[in-house]
Amino acid sequence: MKYAMALVLATCTLLSTQARAGEAGDALSRCLSDSTTADDRRALVRWIFSAIAAHPDLKEFTTIDDARREQIESESVAVFERLIVEDCTAQTKRALAQEGAEGFQAAFKTLGELAMGGVVEDAQVQASMAQLGERLDKQRILQALLTK
Repeated sequence: MKYAMALVLATCTLLSTQARAGEAGDALSRCLSDSTTADDRRALVRWIFSAIAAHPDLKEFTTIDDARREQIESESVAVFERLIVEDCTAQTKRALAQEGAEGFQAAFKTLGELAMGGVVEDAQVQASMAQLGERLDKQRILQALLTK
């Protein structure tokens, strides 16, 4: 139950696009950023990937067995719990008291973006993403945009 609640909370906070942070949420964002290690960010990226890989349109591209998924989730739960219970407790309390769920969600959304930023900045990922641009028919696109 503890793991399920933590995962629900983490999912809501990382994937919410409506949340806007104020001063307290910004302070929580800074604390989360300052308190996460490279290993923490890797754990969060693995969890995000594992969650996304469960999508029906993506399942065929990866196989994550139940034991590995449980390990990935457990590692991420440990990160979230440590950040809230140990590292950023005061900032979390303040954000919740002053801004409610919005400040809390915005702070954890920022944490998710920070973790994903490390993925997108990787040279191999950038090279793979650049291949799409190389394959586009630039002349065709330019013609479509310049004609009425």
